[in-house]
Amino acid sequence: MLSVLIVAVFLQVLFRFFLDQPLAWTEELARYLLIWITFLGSAYAMARKAHIGTEYIQKFLSPLMNKIVLSIAALLSIFFFVVMVQQGYALAARSMTQTSPTLLVPMGYVYMVIPISGVLLIMNVLHVTWKDITGKE
Repeated sequence: MLSVLIVAVFLQVLFRFFLDQPLAWTEELARYLLIWITFLGSAYAMARKAHIGTEYIQKFLSPLMNKIVLSIAALLSIFFFVVMVQQGYALAARSMTQTSPTLLVPMGYVYMVIPISGVLLIMNVLHVTWKDITGKE
């Protein structure tokens, strides 16, 4: 996706500034690819534990209290991600009849990244939390 994004932006710059004939579809494609990269990147960051956390506070807690805090944080995150999946799917389903202005793809395909990344985030937060609490893979 990143490669396609780079090519689309390069073509936009090339056609706009050198040929004086801007391409309308490249801007829209770049925007939608950036949305997908951002959402999927957040799921990847969750798997790599790259999101901001409370590591400073955790070092002052006992091991038992640390596990409790991690569990509560994971449950709250999962609750948010479940809402994200439900509402994202509803948005994508409602938007299937609306097409994008220049690419003419259903907007539901653009919005479908919300529930997809939500499911990936749930799986990753469960895995990361299990690993942190038990010390096992």
